[in-house]
Amino acid sequence: MNFTKDSFPVLIALQKIVDSIQSHPVTILDAPPGSGKTTALPQELLKLDIAKGKKICILEPRRIAAKNAAKRISQSIGENVGETVGYRVRFDSNTNRNTKIEFVTDGILTKNLLKDPELSEYGLIVFDEFHERRLESDLCFALTRKSQEIFRPDLKILIMSATLEGQNFLNIGISNHPIQVVTETHPLEIFHMGESKKNPFERLLDLIPKAVEQTQGDILVFLSGKKEILDLKYALELISTIKASAVVHSLYGDMNLKDQESVFLPNQNGKKKIILSTNIAESSVTIPGVRIVFDVGYFKHSIFDAEAGIAHLVKDRISLSSAKQRAGRAAREGKGTVYRLWSKEEESSFFDRTKPEILEGDLDRLVLEVKSFGEEIESLPFLDPPNKGSLLLSMERLKRLGCLDERYQLTDHGKEALEYPLPIRLGNILARLPKEKRELIADIVCILANESKGTEAKEFPKSVSISFFSQEQKMIYEQIIRIWENKKDKAITNQNGSREFYLCHGFVDRIGKRKTKEEKEYKLTNGKQAKFSTTLLEIPEYILAFDTISFGHDVYITQYLPISLEQIELCLQNQITIHQVPELRTNQREETYLVIKEERKLGELTLDTKEIQKPNPTAIQNAFERYLLDLDWEENWKQKDNLIEYYNRVQFLVQHGVIDKNISFTHLKSEAKHWLFPFLNFETQKFSLSNLPFLEAFQNYIGYENQLILNKEAPSSIQVPSGSQVQIRYSGKEPELHVKLQELFGLKELPKLARGKVPILVHLLSPARRPVQITKDLESFWNHGYHEVKKELKGRYPKHPWPDKPWEAIPTKHLHHNKRS
Repeated sequence: MNFTKDSFPVLIALQKIVDSIQSHPVTILDAPPGSGKTTALPQELLKLDIAKGKKICILEPRRIAAKNAAKRISQSIGENVGETVGYRVRFDSNTNRNTKIEFVTDGILTKNLLKDPELSEYGLIVFDEFHERRLESDLCFALTRKSQEIFRPDLKILIMSATLEGQNFLNIGISNHPIQVVTETHPLEIFHMGESKKNPFERLLDLIPKAVEQTQGDILVFLSGKKEILDLKYALELISTIKASAVVHSLYGDMNLKDQESVFLPNQNGKKKIILSTNIAESSVTIPGVRIVFDVGYFKHSIFDAEAGIAHLVKDRISLSSAKQRAGRAAREGKGTVYRLWSKEEESSFFDRTKPEILEGDLDRLVLEVKSFGEEIESLPFLDPPNKGSLLLSMERLKRLGCLDERYQLTDHGKEALEYPLPIRLGNILARLPKEKRELIADIVCILANESKGTEAKEFPKSVSISFFSQEQKMIYEQIIRIWENKKDKAITNQNGSREFYLCHGFVDRIGKRKTKEEKEYKLTNGKQAKFSTTLLEIPEYILAFDTISFGHDVYITQYLPISLEQIELCLQNQITIHQVPELRTNQREETYLVIKEERKLGELTLDTKEIQKPNPTAIQNAFERYLLDLDWEENWKQKDNLIEYYNRVQFLVQHGVIDKNISFTHLKSEAKHWLFPFLNFETQKFSLSNLPFLEAFQNYIGYENQLILNKEAPSSIQVPSGSQVQIRYSGKEPELHVKLQELFGLKELPKLARGKVPILVHLLSPARRPVQITKDLESFWNHGYHEVKKELKGRYPKHPWPDKPWEAIPTKHLHHNKRS
């Protein structure tokens, strides 16, 4: 079959595409859905030998898209799949030695890159549906670019998508502009249905039967997740009009591939198809017959908490680019109609594009794959590099699992764990599993398959039978068995190696201990709290939390295996650490003293604690050091008047450059061993915290010379004309003297502090010791302010002296005195 420009508009730009591929390492093609970029273009590029005798590899993010694209091209050239055009996806491949165009998924291309970094069989790598930005696809692109740079300058890359807005290729050195293909599309009507008191499920139950009766063509419904699909499918199939004239199909990622393929076939009885799909249908090859699209405007995705090693399932609004892709499915083959279950105004809050998975996904496998390729993540040209904090946490987790060594280099154990197409924690178990423990492989498949459905907690089955596996599970099981049986048996058999012994190794960070006997909440080794949402007859003390689900801050345990402390100790003895920690006790005399406890910990989880009855001096000293590190020094010192007053005086002179000494609480805390410990007796069995010699030790730290300066330049008190010794306060921004004004009669000024730099701020008090004036200039006060104060207070305090001439009055702290003669 000859492709035409009328049938496939992308061919209008064929010469531009060819010229760009020949001239640039990377070519970018921006072409709308239905323009022929996935089916027509590869065949034309093959005819022109653009790959120079080598194969063309086309990455399709989804298995169903890869298989369908290969089938469509093969049909168009009158061949069977697997001849000129073939595919390779998980559990299925159809190619031969003469295949020239291979459609593959990202997992297959990653495997090829790790096995053959030069990609020696290929001349052109095509990244289709590039906008999906799956984590594994981003890795494939970065590794292919690196291969091009190091090994294969002749290797060409073609990026294709219908929505490339917001992708910053210039950041990774791709400066040539995208080739734009503009086509005349079929008419598309979009209706915004606005808000409703009904939820999306109820609305669709109303709308879909009407659409079956009143519209032409098949119906595609975009829902947020698998549960929503299955619930709606069940409800629709109970409606008589649907039963009579339509058949309801599901389409989601983890369903059987053959069931997925049935969606693309016409119904043998001529019935309408209603296809309930997740966003898997956004970008796959055209689903024939679709003319109507319903879109709820939401999708579910996983956000990985790198610190906890737990994925949070969230439901979010789709992006504008997703809405555009979804709508386009209705007008692939003719006039289409789209019903959006939101208002036009709501779109102002939609993001332009969906966030790339690499920014919020699990990086564990990516880290090992990059290291297996012989590179570091920082050296690869990622369009959006992963978060550095998440990356570091992932590497720490992989080190705990034994996949990376102390220098974060890939271990032999990590290489073996990577061979299995599974989450790394499950591959980690398989890498440790000896030949005689083959039956545990069924457990691993069961852990993988039992995804969370709601928040109900379920105990992992005591035995797992392969006979109850779905077809997909059986295929996973058989694939793992093939890989596992070919491995060299380096695993060390443990005579006490129970099921729990091996499963522990995959979930080191998810071992949980019940907080109290009454509670259903657990503390996990990763430091997080998780809980059962259901009431169980028996709540185990220790568990392995295989599966969790999170909504907001709450983490629910949905699949678990009870485990004993003895099994944890047997399995992870080398990861259990012992810490001596202080605990405060108060006796009957209200004296506080230090008790030292020994904690055994696994990660952040305390397994058990015991008090050390006769701690040695070093243990007491270490515990006291930890106590000091946790102590709020400033708050503690404020509770001791003599200490804080002395500290404030020193701080005053340090601030004004009279004393040169670091007295910040941070510094004092870090250096406590040198200035405080010599004043303590660590030989005692009960180390008292009630009267720690902070003042004595701090004075010694300040030194004798500075002590003399302190007494002169920042005295604790000063004698006033009445003869009273009045305290100077140094707690504020300026030194303050609070004194009854009658005690200062005749005084012109107070001495300045800090070598004459700083005047004292005088708070003049009434006989009731309430402030009546604040001043630094006494002379001005006696001449001006005093008379106003006298007028206001003399009648209130008649027994106290209020002379007309305060300069001539005798200062007093008592009542009336005679005037000077």
